[in-house]
Amino acid sequence: MYTLYWSPASANMTPHAMLEDIGVPYELIKVDTSKGEQRSPDYLKINPHARVPTLVYDGGKILYETTAIALFLAERHREAGLAPKTDSADRPLFLQWMAYLTNTLQIALMHWWHPEHVIDGADRQAELKTKAEQQAAGMFRFLDQHLAKSGPYLCGQTFYVCDYYAVMLAQWTEFMATPAHANPHVNKLIRLVMQRPGYARMLKAEGIEQPV
Repeated sequence: MYTLYWSPASANMTPHAMLEDIGVPYELIKVDTSKGEQRSPDYLKINPHARVPTLVYDGGKILYETTAIALFLAERHREAGLAPKTDSADRPLFLQWMAYLTNTLQIALMHWWHPEHVIDGADRQAELKTKAEQQAAGMFRFLDQHLAKSGPYLCGQTFYVCDYYAVMLAQWTEFMATPAHANPHVNKLIRLVMQRPGYARMLKAEGIEQPV
């Protein structure tokens, strides 16, 4: 039995969809970040960084950070086929994309959404937000070019959880001047992922309309 602490359209989208794919029992506990519930004493006991998602498993063990949760679930439930096996030719690329999405693209998006976490002053925050949007747009163009040559999925012909991660991040660009879905091959990836029943159930449960 798993428990996933979540907030709508946050980084929990990926592990939430994975739990649907895997088909194991799980419980959702909503953390209302608009009311600051992620900073409540009770929540800070399980995630001292005041972020979602957090996964509780095996009777009280705790895991946070989306990539860690995604890799953990994929390795623990290999029958779901959400990650390539260690000896698969896709494995190196899969690890590359998981790292790139987390450490490069997601950072730019977080700077756009929360410049106040990085720098003080409204003018400087606006400058950071502008730069972050430019960076994110360039990164999605890069992904689009990759998908044009080697798609339709990030690792080629096979879907893995890195594709959930990419589409989750694409969702976060909805209010940018050039949203990710404006890139044709990224848009195709989004549409392919949206056809997956587990992802569709996650969107419905979280009340999200995926722009395409």
